Amino acid sequence: MRSWASGVYLLSGKRSGAEQSPTYAAFTAELILICAAAALSAGAGFPQRTLDRLGAFAAFAEWLPRTNGGFGDDDEGRAVTLGNEANYVQSVAAAIHGFTHQTGQLPQADDFRSIFFGAPKARGLDCTGLKTFSDGGLSVWRGTMAGRTVELTLDHGPLGYLSIAAHGHADALALNLWIDGKPVIVDPGTWLYGSGGAWRDWLRSTPAHNTLNIDGQSQSVMSGSFNWSLKANTILERTDDQPNVLRARHDGYKGRFGVEHQRTLEWSPDGIEVLDRLLGDEREAEIVFQLANGLTAKQADNVVHVYCDRQPLLSIAFPDARIKIRSGGAKPGQGGWVSTRFGQRRPAERISWQGRIGQPGVSCRIRIDVPR
Repeated sequence: MRSWASGVYLLSGKRSGAEQSPTYAAFTAELILICAAAALSAGAGFPQRTLDRLGAFAAFAEWLPRTNGGFGDDDEGRAVTLGNEANYVQSVAAAIHGFTHQTGQLPQADDFRSIFFGAPKARGLDCTGLKTFSDGGLSVWRGTMAGRTVELTLDHGPLGYLSIAAHGHADALALNLWIDGKPVIVDPGTWLYGSGGAWRDWLRSTPAHNTLNIDGQSQSVMSGSFNWSLKANTILERTDDQPNVLRARHDGYKGRFGVEHQRTLEWSPDGIEVLDRLLGDEREAEIVFQLANGLTAKQADNVVHVYCDRQPLLSIAFPDARIKIRSGGAKPGQGGWVSTRFGQRRPAERISWQGRIGQPGVSCRIRIDVPR
């Protein structure tokens, strides 16, 4: 019972999981699901509260893009596995729905978890529009822009679980974006843990994420591979599907630089307006958009155009032409890198803009290109 309670605590009150990693929450949920299946097989009871928590996580997972969640640590730990899985989080969610006889997103035809736990009897409602998970600290928007399916997430949650926040990343107010089911503006990933060294630090730092940083420093201060000595606190200020606005801020830079970072997202039929403000003073700052591996970026004056296989995906209009596009590099921070799975790193183009930012703020406009 102690192990069940521990797992429930990781999920309780936060559908997204207290460790701020969808894959770790899925791993915890999968272990609990195995215990529930074993209890059922033995004719024993299982706490309904625990099953309710599993259902809450499964409902959260259905809102996530189908790329294992896209933020926080992931060491690819699995309780039941046949190898690499592209949609691990959603597979666990479907298994939960199947085991508890609820409707939900149907699993893929070859999803082996449905053999053990069952599959949902019917497909649940489509997740479209804006959904905010306030306790877990994530907002997700799904819809259509310029004739394409667009998914975006904004992280406005705590750094991680309890005092050390071991598996969290310094990614407060980070924006991630998917177009037609493919990752475009992404979380940089995990790389390695204890042996990750400077690359481990870089990939969980603020400058590696799609948010604002000051002087190349992280919002939260690292004190080891799984420890933090200072944790940014984030507040969700506004969430409104009509007229399509999200706003949040964090205090991670307040003690060192005397400012708080506030980010506002406003989306329209063809794109997203990203407004970054520093409340309290004006500072030199950097705004970053990390692209997925395999995408290319080309600058034309103050606009960066992003392509996949020479086909236009989107453009980002910056306040002026002080833009850098860098991929790879021998040392962390020299250019963009993404860890597409545990133990792997790949160069990927990192787009950044640097300039003075204060109370009026700086606006970057993401425009989705119409498919050809």
